Amino acid sequence: LMTKKIKSAVSSLTTIRPGNKVFNRMSRYSDKPECPPVRLRPHMLYIRSNPSLFCDATSLADTLSAHAKVKILHFVRSPFSLAVSNYLYHRQDPTPEEWVHDANPCTSDEIIDLWPGLLSSTFRNETSGYSIMSDNDFWTMGNICRSLFKTRPGLEDKGYYEHLLRLPPEEGLELATCHIVIASMIKMVNTIIKFEQVNRYYAENSVLEERLEILTISMDRLQKNPWQVGRRAFDFVLGPHTSEDVKDYLANRLNNDYRWRTRHGNSHVTSSDVAEKARLLSYLRGHQFWSRVLGNMELVTDSVT
Repeated sequence: LMTKKIKSAVSSLTTIRPGNKVFNRMSRYSDKPECPPVRLRPHMLYIRSNPSLFCDATSLADTLSAHAKVKILHFVRSPFSLAVSNYLYHRQDPTPEEWVHDANPCTSDEIIDLWPGLLSSTFRNETSGYSIMSDNDFWTMGNICRSLFKTRPGLEDKGYYEHLLRLPPEEGLELATCHIVIASMIKMVNTIIKFEQVNRYYAENSVLEERLEILTISMDRLQKNPWQVGRRAFDFVLGPHTSEDVKDYLANRLNNDYRWRTRHGNSHVTSSDVAEKARLLSYLRGHQFWSRVLGNMELVTDSVT
C-alpha cells in the first residue's frame, strides 16, 4: 500500500517517472559478491523488493550513484512480526499466492553452503559490529525444515500450502519461518547493514560528494501510526517538489486507506485473531533457536528505526 501511494503521488505530482525494475533477484546463486548491474537514471522512481546487495559498501555506493544522485527509501520490519505475518498470510484460504501450493520451503544444501560467504561482511564481521548467524545456524535451519516437511502422517505427498493448513500452528510457523529467513529476512538485514556501511563510507571520506540519501522506515511503526510514518516517507521522497499541504493530504489518504483495509479485511493486511498472533510471537521469542537468530536480526532492525 505504501509503495503504491508513493508511486501514484510521484507520477501525478512531479516530473519523476517510474523506471524499469532493478535489483533483480538472483537468477542463480553464486558465491561471488558482485554489485547488482543497475543503471539508476535521474528523475526516475524505481521500486524493488528483496534486493541482493552483497558487494562491498564502496562499490555499492559508486554503482548506485554512478549516473544520478539517489534517494533510497528502505522498508523493514521486525523479524518476529514478519515471520508471524508471513505464516498467517500464506495460510489464508484461499492463499493469495499460487506458488505456495507447489513450493519446497526447504533450501538445498548447495545453496545453504553459499550464504555464509555472501554475508561475511555483514552477518559476522568485526567491522559491521554484528554477529547474527553462524555457519551452523544455516544448517540447523535446514534440518528444522526437513524435519517438518513431508514427514507427518498424511502429509508425505502434500505440498507446502497443505502443510501450512494442517500442521499444528507452531510447527507451521516454524516451517514458514525456515522459508522466509532464507527468501527474505537475511537479505533485509544484510541490506540494512550495507546501507550503514555506505553511510560510514561517506562520513569517513568527507571530501566525497554524498550522492546517496537513505531513509529506513519500519513497517511495524507504519501499522501503528500510518499518518506519521507515511508523512515522513512522503516528505523524504517528494521533498521540495510538492507543498506541505499536499504531503499532509497524501498522509491522510494513506491513513484512511490502511484503517479501512484493517477493518474490512484485505489479503495483504492479515487480520487473524489477536490472541493467536500474540501466542505465535511468544512461541518464537521463547524458542531456543529462533529467539536467538531472529533476536539478533531484530537488534539490527531496531537500530535503524
